[in-house]
Amino acid sequence: MSDQNEATDSRGPAQADNSASPTIAPTMQLSRRGLILSLVAMVCSGLAVYAIFPDSVGGPPLPVSVALGHQPVETTGGKGQLLTPVVIVRNESDEPIPRLTLEINGQYLLLQQSPLPTGEPIVLPQGVFTDKRSNQRFNPAKYEVEEVTVTGQLPSGARGVSQFEFAAGQPKLE
Repeated sequence: MSDQNEATDSRGPAQADNSASPTIAPTMQLSRRGLILSLVAMVCSGLAVYAIFPDSVGGPPLPVSVALGHQPVETTGGKGQLLTPVVIVRNESDEPIPRLTLEINGQYLLLQQSPLPTGEPIVLPQGVFTDKRSNQRFNPAKYEVEEVTVTGQLPSGARGVSQFEFAAGQPKLE
């Protein structure tokens, strides 16, 4: 009987204990700390690319021109017109621009449902732009328009973005 015990012992203790289950090679595992650090590194690298190339992240330029001014706009009752601060957007391309979005000062937004026609300006009262977070309207008497960002769909299907900056003392279109 001791000969049989010696035979099993000659295989070694590791093989004797694991004879019923196959051996699996150890694999590398990512710890919780390693996972968090790798996710933070991904976010930081994305923000670094955005900080280095902010204009290229937005997309190709949209062929539009933007001007600020004062024009008569029909009142809500339809009984007359009132001289109102406006944003004037003109399509400079040969095709209409669908999915048009306008943004004042990075905070006040307007989604234009109909495509922007070729060569024709659209006149939008500044008071119709609403805050992204609170739905409050832009008050041109209280705030200056510093920048207007226009986005829309290009004929290629890509999203075009153009940003126009206006200085406080800059003459505006009348």
